[in-house]
Amino acid sequence: MRRGELRVGVVIPCFNAERYLAQTISSVLIQSYAAAEIVIIDDGSTDGSLTIARQYEAAFPEVVRVYAERFGNAPRARNVGAARTDAHALMFLDADDVLAPDALEALQSALSANPAAIAACPWLRIELQDGKWSSLPATCAPRRADQDALSAWLTGWYYPPCAVLWSREAFTETGGWDEEVTSNQDGDLVMRALVSGTTLVETEAGTAYYRKLPEGETSLSGKRFSFDGLQGRLKVIEKIARLLEEAGAIAPYRKPISQAFASLSASAADNFGGLSHYARVKSREYAPSLWQRALARATRSGNTLQTRPTAPPPRNQFEEISFGLDHAKQVLSSPVSASDPVLGVAAVEKSPKVSVIIPVYNRAHLLHRTLAGVLQQTFDDFEVLVVDDCSKDDPASVVAALQDTRLRYLRQPENKGVAAARNRGLREARAPLVAFLDDDDEWFPEKLDLQVNLFKALPQDVGLVYTGTETVSDDGRRIVDMPSAHGDLYLELLVRNILHGAPASAMMRRNAITNVGFFDETLPAIEDYDYWLRVCRCYRIGCISTPLVRYNDLRGPSEGQQNQERRSLNIQANLAARNQFYQKHGSQMRKAGVAHLFLIDTAKRGLVDEWNDRRAARRLSLKALTLAPTSRVVHQMLLRSFGILKLLRMLKVRPPVNTSVAGPAQTEK
Repeated sequence: MRRGELRVGVVIPCFNAERYLAQTISSVLIQSYAAAEIVIIDDGSTDGSLTIARQYEAAFPEVVRVYAERFGNAPRARNVGAARTDAHALMFLDADDVLAPDALEALQSALSANPAAIAACPWLRIELQDGKWSSLPATCAPRRADQDALSAWLTGWYYPPCAVLWSREAFTETGGWDEEVTSNQDGDLVMRALVSGTTLVETEAGTAYYRKLPEGETSLSGKRFSFDGLQGRLKVIEKIARLLEEAGAIAPYRKPISQAFASLSASAADNFGGLSHYARVKSREYAPSLWQRALARATRSGNTLQTRPTAPPPRNQFEEISFGLDHAKQVLSSPVSASDPVLGVAAVEKSPKVSVIIPVYNRAHLLHRTLAGVLQQTFDDFEVLVVDDCSKDDPASVVAALQDTRLRYLRQPENKGVAAARNRGLREARAPLVAFLDDDDEWFPEKLDLQVNLFKALPQDVGLVYTGTETVSDDGRRIVDMPSAHGDLYLELLVRNILHGAPASAMMRRNAITNVGFFDETLPAIEDYDYWLRVCRCYRIGCISTPLVRYNDLRGPSEGQQNQERRSLNIQANLAARNQFYQKHGSQMRKAGVAHLFLIDTAKRGLVDEWNDRRAARRLSLKALTLAPTSRVVHQMLLRSFGILKLLRMLKVRPPVNTSVAGPAQTEK
């Protein structure tokens, strides 16, 4: 993208901001670099905000668009606004903030040179003094010369949303605003982007103004020292720490995370002793040891995140900020008839309730059957995203032939695997609930209906609901699985995947992306198991025992060399993935005391007839022995891996009883 071609969209969520909204919109309209779109989401205002917004829509119909829908949730309104624009870059501007005329020009220039980044410009706060809104210095902690952006953000330095321009790519990669966060919402969004490796580009030009509301007027930042505000901040810090741990990048950030918990503990100390104590414990937990501090210094020296020794002072300090006021007076004084349709009750484009994600690769001949099961659902408020992973056959024609407007066909630019295809679907999904389905599986008609209704009855901390399954094998045999496990399943999934039939049986809250991230595209297999484990770490799980999914376990020829080779390749990928999986989650397994069970389960998989790698099974068993030297499960696998168990059976000697893990090992889909 060449400089000057960047289409900028400004999203303004609004609730009862009639005193400030006109200046905010006008400050965008008088920019030296024009915004392509201004999307105003009125979140059920009871004052004159919506009328003001529609006056602007009437005056600037090619630029300003207004949507009125009650969310009661600013992050949700921002996400909806982002979905309503196809701009290349996004700014999320609060309805009471102001931009200097050169702010967008400076930001888009920086972003044009760094297309996948986040750009930020200097900012000041504005406060009401002697009847005038005057600029004052930014109210955040300074950033040290040795701090990268994430470390500084964790310890109190930040840019408010009005000073930040997001590339569409960077925003999409974060999963959007977390609609469950009650405090530090913008910090949560930016820090997640920084954890994922997004670059922050800081400009010296342009200025944004963050308004501090007068006493008595509520604002989100004003609630940060309430119990809900402090608890919200705590959850954000815990989330960032968890994401860093899962990314294997926690070492250089232990100190700032510890400091963040300590600061929160101090803020809560006077009024909320329990919360203060918990944060203090977390601070000690993450405090780096001497060795970890040395390792962090070494790691930081190679960190690619941009740092800046000193921040240039913003302009216009201690001046009255009147940008946009004259323009606003002209707009509001323009005659607009009350009967003008734009001032009426506009029809709101509703998002579907469920997004169905179906990755497809070289199975166009099965896709029609799969889609038929979706389109025959008794619940019909959904969209279907068929993500073609560069198939050599023609799934597009199958989708087109059905002539259903709820179907969306998306083709990947290159073959990247099922995890990448599911991630494409998650990024494109518009609904608050997401259901997964593979291109060779089927749903029973009431599947979506039952899951949606259960989600309505469940609390927000339930992030995923799965169902029973019916498995059909090559020879026509049918096996029905009616699960009962629900609630906190994290410990269970640290040992093995018990969510049978998922992805096809799984429905989750799309907002879970903001806590969990996306499917791991580096895993050669079990990417779904990895994802469910990460979901279970953050959320409780709901269960419908009724079989609502037909899982077609069709593996090609039931006999012969072709099937043997295919099975071996599947096992090889599975074992390689499980090794990577253990590297990723092993510390949590060891902390929970179940790592030996996972290792033994992996060793069993290596001893199936199609693979039979006794050396690897011995290595895993010995590793498990160091973790659980008295475990009978480990002892039995050691005997088996060395061939002793078979010898004992031949000699009719009774082996140790396995009381912990029952049944043969299963290969995750």
